[in-house]
This record gives sequence, structure tokens and C-alpha cells, in this order.
Amino acid sequence: MKTQEEIKTPLRLTAELKYTDSQIVAKDVFSTDNGSVTLLAFANGAMLARHSVQYDVFVYVIEGAVEFEVDNQRQHLNKGDGILLPASTPHTVLALDNSKVVLTKIKP
Repeated sequence: MKTQEEIKTPLRLTAELKYTDSQIVAKDVFSTDNGSVTLLAFANGAMLARHSVQYDVFVYVIEGAVEFEVDNQRQHLNKGDGILLPASTPHTVLALDNSKVVLTKIKP
């Protein structure tokens, strides 16, 4: 197990990262050979261009709002919403506000 945080210690995820103008800031919370948990902070308007990963992905919004484009459909996610993407699913992410998400990747 690789982690930057102490095991069994509460994580204050919304306080972990600060927003940076027009940028996306990432912090690995936990990773193994089978997957990882990453915290991402998107400045309002920041975008991750169309991409895919070789993992099943679950994204959970903990602050703000983001828009996912998957299969030519736009999905609006607010705080408390999540989306599950099978491995190798092309998608785009756009921050509609300053937003923080938890990205969980699991090896299929």
C-alpha cells in the first residue's frame, strides 16, 4: 500500500487542496497496483481534454459542479453526485464552478 496519509486518520478532503487560477491540481490519497484514489481541484472553467484510462473509474463531486461529456452526451454533476465509467471510456471534464472531486480508479 502506498499512501501519503496516515492510515485510520480522518481525511478532510475539501481542505486538502487549494484552487489555482485556470488549473487542475491533483493529490494522490492512496494507490496500489490495483487502483488509486486521487483528489482533484478544478478552478472554474478548467477542462480535462477528451481522454480515457485503463481502469474502471468512479468520480464523486465533493464541492462545486462539473460537466462530463461521455458518448456525446453531457452529464451535469453537482456536489454529492457521482459517475461511473467503465475502463477505456473516452470522456471530457469541464469545471462549471470551483470544484473538487474524488477520483477512484480500479483495475478491471
